[in-house]
Amino acid sequence: MKYIVMDIGGTFIKHAVMDDNFVEEAADKVPTEYDPEKFLAQLVEVIKGHGEGFGGVAISMAGFINPVTGENTDYGCSERFTKYNLREKLAELTGYRISIENDSNCAALAEMAFGSGKGCTTVAAMTVGTGIGGAVIVDGKLFRGKSFKAGEYGFALTSYTVEEGKIVPHYAKATSQLVKRCSDALGKTVDGIYVFENLDKDPVIKEIYTAWLADIAVCIGNVCVALDPEKFLVGGAVSTQKRFMDDLREMVYGGFEKLEEYTKIEACSMGNNAGKVGALLMFFENYGK
Repeated sequence: MKYIVMDIGGTFIKHAVMDDNFVEEAADKVPTEYDPEKFLAQLVEVIKGHGEGFGGVAISMAGFINPVTGENTDYGCSERFTKYNLREKLAELTGYRISIENDSNCAALAEMAFGSGKGCTTVAAMTVGTGIGGAVIVDGKLFRGKSFKAGEYGFALTSYTVEEGKIVPHYAKATSQLVKRCSDALGKTVDGIYVFENLDKDPVIKEIYTAWLADIAVCIGNVCVALDPEKFLVGGAVSTQKRFMDDLREMVYGGFEKLEEYTKIEACSMGNNAGKVGALLMFFENYGK
């Protein structure tokens, strides 16, 4: 049997056909529509564009998603992701069984099954991309939390200041924020490649990078102390930068005594397929093969 798999992001919808062994074909992507009605119609068009006779549709996307009802209650998401109950609407409009799961959860499930988390039972994962996301797997099972917000590390305070008697929080920020801070400080637009190529050449970039990295390191260290995972996995494009991973490990282990002895910090290895593979894993958990 074959299935339609979709990894829905704010910029692109990546979609393909996958069989029971997670072999992919007909992979493509389209720019994500912003208007909720156009977005819904776009998803239906993508699904129907693959033809007929599939076992169902497996979706990975952002949000606090109830996998049973399909409800997405993420107040930080665009309305296009939350206006409709996509599980219900897509089932109604296409006739297929639909499975929807949070994108970071999907990526973590894929890593546990086939990637850097294979062989582990308890793993925490963080995606560093357009935003900061994450997932928690305990004893081999995805832990979502009461409100399906477990692993949303972008909401965790890493430090704070007090101004006029009020706490001003500081959070771990995504790669996009690192690039923006550097661009603002330099007075010109730069990209991530430029930032890493000039880390040891420009003290302004190095200072911004170090502060940005410290927030991520504090967040990861605190999660490791709380959960005691075998591994903490880091995903997103920046995780393919050896310099980033080396600096991150050094900062986490340097700040959290003895942590290196019991938790490994590694880059995810599944790449762009992680969301789609994890979505299909969740489909099988919901409906069987």
